[in-house]
Amino acid sequence: MHAKTHLLFLLTVLLFPSIVMALSKDSEALIFIEADSVEIDDAKGVSTYVGNVQFTQGTTQLIADQARIYSEQRAIKRLVAIGKPARYRTRPDGMEQDMVAEALTIKYFADTDTYEFHEEAHVWQEGNEFFGAFISYDATKDIVHARKDKDGRGRVHVILQPKKQDTEAEKPDSEGQSQAGQ
Repeated sequence: MHAKTHLLFLLTVLLFPSIVMALSKDSEALIFIEADSVEIDDAKGVSTYVGNVQFTQGTTQLIADQARIYSEQRAIKRLVAIGKPARYRTRPDGMEQDMVAEALTIKYFADTDTYEFHEEAHVWQEGNEFFGAFISYDATKDIVHARKDKDGRGRVHVILQPKKQDTEAEKPDSEGQSQAGQ
């Protein structure tokens, strides 16, 4: 590894703690970032990655055309990723499938652990889907907000899978009554 590449890698690891609502152990994983170019301004706390940007940490991946990270005292405050679309994927604690999102702009706010997906937003996990001009996700409170664009165009679309029943406990007997609680 060249000295310059090694320095860039060390700066990257120091500047970017976990940026995701992912598995708890992801925050302890190494962060790998690839881009066609990078500019790190440590004094201003701004890092800009341009061209086929790929962030990977544990189960989390972010792919964008451009990403800018704002930090204070080497702790991330905000991330803005832009793409056609930008794509985000992670495996949240307690889930069997990845949460996947894409939008023209993806923003992350560390102080509130909130994600925003702007323009042509699409978020899905385990068959449930949200489409809209704007979708935000509060990872701490597990709250999703979705709305039309600022000009009032476009409706929000939601697809929710029915809750899976415990087949034995809810299986009707020969008289059509549930066996649960008997």
